[in-house]
Amino acid sequence: MRIGMISILLLVLSVTLNLRAQNRPSSSSPGSKLPLARRLLETWRLISIGTIRPDGTLESLPDLGPHATGYLMYDTTGHMCVSLASPNHPRWANPDKPTEAERLRSFDAMFAYCGTYEVQENEHRVIHRPEMSSWPHYLGSDQFRDIRMKGDRLILSDTDMLPNGEHREYQITWERVRKPNQ
Repeated sequence: MRIGMISILLLVLSVTLNLRAQNRPSSSSPGSKLPLARRLLETWRLISIGTIRPDGTLESLPDLGPHATGYLMYDTTGHMCVSLASPNHPRWANPDKPTEAERLRSFDAMFAYCGTYEVQENEHRVIHRPEMSSWPHYLGSDQFRDIRMKGDRLILSDTDMLPNGEHREYQITWERVRKPNQ
């Protein structure tokens, strides 16, 4: 029941943010001189996600795989929502009554959070402040993301510290979602 409620909440939020985005003029064209905060106001589709290897190549995240899917949305009220998933998420044998093992695999195959955001123009950074998350330790935290924009691409990155003290850089590349025939 709880999984169903979370799914419904994410769907409603996604539709609401998408409708708001459709009812305003497009904020960006490649090379736009608009403020960064204005250029983020879009729906973005995931292109790639992973950690940067020492040789500079991208290593996909094990739980999501090399063909992860996802969306990121920023709206004019200062709210954002992101969802990431593995396209190879196995279906439950009984959709009405998943086993504990099936539920656990579902947790590994999808990650999402929603909340507010703040753009730091001079630092080329956005801070996500999750108010709901599939990872409880994200709630109330500040999630810093460095920003680069290249045409219709949004590249978010940061560095994590692993439990062994080692630093790991990750990168998430998004592409602006356009209406068909645009």
